[in-house]
Amino acid sequence: MFKKTFCLFMAMAVLNLSVFAGAPLRRGTLVPVRTQSELSSKSGSNSLSAIVDSDVKAADGSVVISRGTPVIAQVECKKAKGVGRPGTIAIKSMSTTSVDGQSIVLNGSVKEEGQSKKGKAIGLGVGLFWFLGPVFLACLAKKGGQATIPAGTLFTQFSAADDYQIEK
Repeated sequence: MFKKTFCLFMAMAVLNLSVFAGAPLRRGTLVPVRTQSELSSKSGSNSLSAIVDSDVKAADGSVVISRGTPVIAQVECKKAKGVGRPGTIAIKSMSTTSVDGQSIVLNGSVKEEGQSKKGKAIGLGVGLFWFLGPVFLACLAKKGGQATIPAGTLFTQFSAADDYQIEK
């Protein structure tokens, strides 16, 4: 009887110690991300240089994602088009790395859109059609504004997509 009780006690002690070995990063924990370079829809680039802006801490106060950790982003850029359609930048997903090397997927998205000039292009095209005929086609070729995300932009809407156990 004593052996069984002792074995049970030791098993519980080991399980409890394994829980304290790591710090939990809970789903929904905000991860502030700051851009390091400008991104423009004009360039059509699909890469964004960004870092974690400040230390992300677990409930117990331990750092689980360090400040300055690189962030990988999936970006979709569309150039401005004719008839005044603006350029767009959409950041669909991001990921970073925890202090123990785990890949941390971040939820959230950002969509930036340039200035729409659709009304102006159509208005000029239709208005000039009555006076100059085919010249209106040149007005319909007018492009909208390009979308840009300047260097140093802080995104605070990204959060951990799942629960993670980070080893100390």
